Amino acid sequence: MPVQPLNRICYVEDDVDIQRIVRMSLERVGKMTVEVVSDPMVAIGRMIEFKPELVMLDWMMPGMDGPTLFRKMRDTPETKDLPVVFITAKASQREQDELRSIGAAGTILKPFSPKDLPEQLRAIWHALP
Repeated sequence: MPVQPLNRICYVEDDVDIQRIVRMSLERVGKMTVEVVSDPMVAIGRMIEFKPELVMLDWMMPGMDGPTLFRKMRDTPETKDLPVVFITAKASQREQDELRSIGAAGTILKPFSPKDLPEQLRAIWHALP
């Protein structure tokens, strides 16, 4: 269980409207610092620069899907240990099991409550080993 509070989030999402909602939720309600990345192809470089404590990935993005980006993160020394939470509309149990099997820290389903999102992330953060 992490001792420090969760403050720095990197969110990789191609949908501008969802980016805005998540940023507003985490910054205004959660009092967190958020780095939003629209292009999964440049996400790892931005993560290395930003140094987040936790990464949120969308599952379906053009160019590279979230699970593929997650695997690339695990192959990169600077991002291999970052906890990853998927935020996705893919809600089947099989898909959630797949995310857990590749090492995701958690899943948040779309649509989500902007009011509750910071606490959902904090609950996942505090459940980490």
